[in-house]
Amino acid sequence: MILREFTERDINEITSLMKNLCAIKNQEFEEERWRTNLEEQMRQDTSSEVIVAFDEETNQVLGMAHCSIKKSDKGFRFGYMSNLIVKEEKRRAGIGEKIMHHIIDYFKRHHIESIRLALKPHLNRAAEELFLKLGFQKLFEIYELTI
Repeated sequence: MILREFTERDINEITSLMKNLCAIKNQEFEEERWRTNLEEQMRQDTSSEVIVAFDEETNQVLGMAHCSIKKSDKGFRFGYMSNLIVKEEKRRAGIGEKIMHHIIDYFKRHHIESIRLALKPHLNRAAEELFLKLGFQKLFEIYELTI
């Protein structure tokens, strides 16, 4: 398995992973909009990457995550990680952790000292356990009212 930035040839597989992630989160997935946004973002945004875990033997994407460098209102730069997902049949094999280490190294190379992510822990206990294992700390909880 290798970890690398996604390429155009990965688009179908990472689209399938995103569909699965949205289903887990109980969110609507608009495939065409997502593909268009991803392609546009990757062309224009040099501070953002989609990292894929790629199995060279089977020629398949096993998992993915999106990382980007953001700036706070006060000018503080931080890393933001989202959309970590591993194919269901490949989970619990350390792939997500390897992707996260790759992302942490990416941010270190770009002199980022803080990484943020949003998580719905009640939806994915394994992800919460992984992030805590890696040293992430829960800072606050967000409450939402849908009206």
